[in-house]
Amino acid sequence: MKQLFAVCLFIFISFTSQAMGNTEQAEKVPFAKSDERNEQNNLRLYEIFVPKKNGDLFLTEINLYKENEQSVSLKFEDAHIYPDFKETYIVINPNLVNTFEIYLNYSTTKDGGLVMCGGNRVKLNINDLLFVESPPEVIPPPRKP
Repeated sequence: MKQLFAVCLFIFISFTSQAMGNTEQAEKVPFAKSDERNEQNNLRLYEIFVPKKNGDLFLTEINLYKENEQSVSLKFEDAHIYPDFKETYIVINPNLVNTFEIYLNYSTTKDGGLVMCGGNRVKLNINDLLFVESPPEVIPPPRKP
């Protein structure tokens, strides 16, 4: 329990420390959702939401990592119901969720181009993200024809 609290506190502090008192930025912390009703063949869908920006840095890459087994770059897109967030999906066995880690790469360039200095890498645990409260959902505008 202490370890879970410490990780949650670290996640919160790592993202809010960049905000320097900006309440709007302080609310933008990564979180995840899962739906047990959509579980099939012992696999569950996890939706992971991460801020587009961390301070002045831009999200450029999300990786799923399992030590000594795999490292996968995940595709991500705008989270339409959570402005200023990107979302990605993974499908894994819920019993193995603690064995995977998520790495977020933030860069000083919006397009993720090569930088000589700067940038930031954030390590997250999927299970811990499930306990982070999500921001209020926003109804997206209608799509243009």
